[in-house]
Amino acid sequence: MASEPTTPTHIPQVYRSRGIVTRGLMYLILTLGAIVAVFPFIWMLLTASKTYGEHSQRKFWPVGLTAAPYANRPATQTIIVPLHSPTNDWHGAASSFSPHVEGSIPVQAVTPFVEELLRAKETSVPFNVLILALDSTNDEVQNYDRFILTMGSRIVEQFSTRIDLKEWGGPNYEGSARGRWGPHFEVIEAHPDHLVIKQGWNMLYMFFGNYFSAWKQANFAQYTRNSIITTTLTIAGVVITGTLAAYAFARMNFPAKGLLFTAYLATYMIPWTVVMIPNYLIIIALEDFFKQTFGIPNAWYNNWTALTIPFMVNTFTVFLLRQFFAQIPDDLFDAALIDGCGHLRFLTQIVLPMSKAPLMSVVIFNGIWAWNSLQWPLIVTSTPNWRPITVGLSGFITEAGAETQLIMAGSVITTIPILVLYFFTQKQFTEGIATTGLKG
Repeated sequence: MASEPTTPTHIPQVYRSRGIVTRGLMYLILTLGAIVAVFPFIWMLLTASKTYGEHSQRKFWPVGLTAAPYANRPATQTIIVPLHSPTNDWHGAASSFSPHVEGSIPVQAVTPFVEELLRAKETSVPFNVLILALDSTNDEVQNYDRFILTMGSRIVEQFSTRIDLKEWGGPNYEGSARGRWGPHFEVIEAHPDHLVIKQGWNMLYMFFGNYFSAWKQANFAQYTRNSIITTTLTIAGVVITGTLAAYAFARMNFPAKGLLFTAYLATYMIPWTVVMIPNYLIIIALEDFFKQTFGIPNAWYNNWTALTIPFMVNTFTVFLLRQFFAQIPDDLFDAALIDGCGHLRFLTQIVLPMSKAPLMSVVIFNGIWAWNSLQWPLIVTSTPNWRPITVGLSGFITEAGAETQLIMAGSVITTIPILVLYFFTQKQFTEGIATTGLKG
């Protein structure tokens, strides 16, 4: 009697070794891919902390991320700075590129890091930082180096690169950092004949100096406000219209529903550049209609309406929610119908509470698209009043020229809200993608 074949109870060593090698190669490829993917972000963060000189010299690690600039900081001092009247009217001084000196602040002590920078410029403590009077209304000198704040008609704004009157062009110990490493000055009291100034070391400015400079130069406060408003309105509109349309396609029966849904999905294949010009012509037509009929200028052009309403209907959102709504059992709807629920009540009280994960996916996707929008805002806006942060960043790049460290600081500011949004919603986002089936 022939014996029955036996199934091996263990995996041969050769196959086990192959499995280990295969898994090892897979993990190696995934690790290398992750490094390649994250390297641009790391480079952006490092560059945003560098000075202009560090980036120009291709230094990998910025000194701002070391302990050197922050060590052994002198104590904060309160200094009384006498002011003298300029020989000529200061309002006319700026056009000649010879601003008047109103006073000087004596600096008696600096950090060892700044002292080393001073020695490299053949300068030592003590030295004077000049207060220069400039006419801020003169466009020719709007980028001129100045000292500290604005008080009345006197423009005194931090930081002047003029350390000593006898050397008008320098020495300039802070280089391109423009006083990032201190000392820093704050006007406590302003009097006609003197200023009371606090001299200290602003740790936040030392560490985040490029971010403060980028925020101020590119007017990011206004652009960020615009982006938050337009992104919020777009998300709200997309969720409302997408939910209603998706529910209709998933749970309601009407003639040619399948054909309409197929035709609607086909619009997703049309490139944005194809519909951009028709959308722009519609915006212009609506602008003319509101102006001539209701006397309302800028009802669409240069307003939030043109930036949000065209994106409040989204094919991808309808498809994603429709696929999830279609998985809800019919028995649940029948039970709700027996209890007296109509379609709207069933949607708001039963379907939506069950759909938190896909709705969060919709919020994240549309939030990213609205926040990163660049081309359309450039077309439908001509002033900064409603332009988003992406347009502000592009304008800042043009103005900053080769100051890559400020460009990267602005880029970090632009990406932070999206990273924060994803960080707090990543669980729901993953569940939304995983639980959205393909039921027809």
